[in-house]
Amino acid sequence: MLIKPRSISQTSRIAVLAASSPSDLSRIEHAKRNLEARGMRVTLADNIAHQGEHGYLAGTDDERLEILNQFLRSTEFDAFFFARGGYGAMRILDRIDYDAIARNPRPVIGFSDITALHQAMATRANVASFHGPMMNTDFHDGLSPDIDQWFWSLLQGDLPTWSLGNARIVCEGEAEGVLFGGCLSLTAALIGSPYDFWIDDGIWFWEEIGEAPYRLDRMLTHLRLSGRFKKIRGVVVGKLKDCGGEEEVDLLLREFFGSRSIPVIRDLPFGHYGDNLLMPIGASARLSTKDGTLKITTPAVER
Repeated sequence: MLIKPRSISQTSRIAVLAASSPSDLSRIEHAKRNLEARGMRVTLADNIAHQGEHGYLAGTDDERLEILNQFLRSTEFDAFFFARGGYGAMRILDRIDYDAIARNPRPVIGFSDITALHQAMATRANVASFHGPMMNTDFHDGLSPDIDQWFWSLLQGDLPTWSLGNARIVCEGEAEGVLFGGCLSLTAALIGSPYDFWIDDGIWFWEEIGEAPYRLDRMLTHLRLSGRFKKIRGVVVGKLKDCGGEEEVDLLLREFFGSRSIPVIRDLPFGHYGDNLLMPIGASARLSTKDGTLKITTPAVER
């Protein structure tokens, strides 16, 4: 069982980090003002708009690592948000101070490339984290009222229920298990590494952007051949962006999971479209297509 981070409130001290690609600083500053208007105290890392020798990185590996570890070792902050994803977190996984994370577990919130950090925290520090909103899109544009309420409810230790609403049911069923997952391409890329994280008998959630159906097929096949689907209890897919037509994706999902008699849903509102539903890695949940709900059954944080 993963160690739960501490709960936070809307008056908490937040650090915004850049472990992957650089951001448009004006967008991050706008998001910062939005959070501060809610009462939060927000500090931005110095490298958010930096570019290293590789333009897709927010500074060199050493710079990103040093700043990340500096914040992780500090006791000044209650939680860590991220400016954006992109690429680059994988490059520094082997030098992150996981002892600092384990000593002082706090919510780490982000998605896309931050999946690499989520998996590394779980494998190296045994600490749970959150796949969810980031500054560049979600907190810049704002969260809708229901997603905002879900966000703070989870981070304060409540047990909310999400109505599946417009989610597409690919396979009917009910399941209970621990939630885990993230960006599909990062999960597949980390197989065989020390940061390969998977929960047998869990409910796996994933999302993706810009991957053609045959590439989704290849990554799912990689996971299947690695034995990952033998005990899976349920699958929750977010809103896939630029990943092919709905019928083609449904066909893939039925091919991989239809014979397993487990619930499979897609288009839950998390992923690269913004207004991102917070998904608590390490919290237990109940997924029911009959009731049309995803119910969190154990707190995601320690009060």
